Amino acid sequence: MDIENDDALVGIGKPHRVMIWDGNQEREKELHWGLPSRDPDIFQIPLLKSETAIIDRPCLLLANEFGLVKRGKTVYSASLIGEPFLCIAATWRPGSRDWPDSFAALTVPAYADLAHHKDRHVGVVHPDDLFDWLMGRRPPLDLLRPFPKDSFRITPPIQQNFDDLLGAA
Repeated sequence: MDIENDDALVGIGKPHRVMIWDGNQEREKELHWGLPSRDPDIFQIPLLKSETAIIDRPCLLLANEFGLVKRGKTVYSASLIGEPFLCIAATWRPGSRDWPDSFAALTVPAYADLAHHKDRHVGVVHPDDLFDWLMGRRPPLDLLRPFPKDSFRITPPIQQNFDDLLGAA
């Protein structure tokens, strides 16, 4: 996944409000987007591959859409058809003296609607499974199952880039 060019990842390294389960109910918590890295060459980890991640503290990042930008051009944005918002699957860690409470979004193999744009993208939890995800009632990979084709509204860019606009003048 091309981290620096993915709209879904705008805001890495900044605080975001996410939903967690506190043992009794869901609640909002402000977390830093990016887990600390043990690798000195990598400052923080904003994404984890769902198939290999330890998902012991699931959380949800609420969004209206996610998308992809390459070389300054919006390739697409995707929103869940029939839903006012979508929830991106994530896992969180409590902070330490050196790092704040933080989370990383989880990636999944591309859904049918998005496969022609990229191989992987952030995972979206099905609306009916939100509490099961937060409470850890079922295995995470069962909850990150693919959406059927035609589940996402894929919106192409309105304008490819500023140079195209100037060339038309």
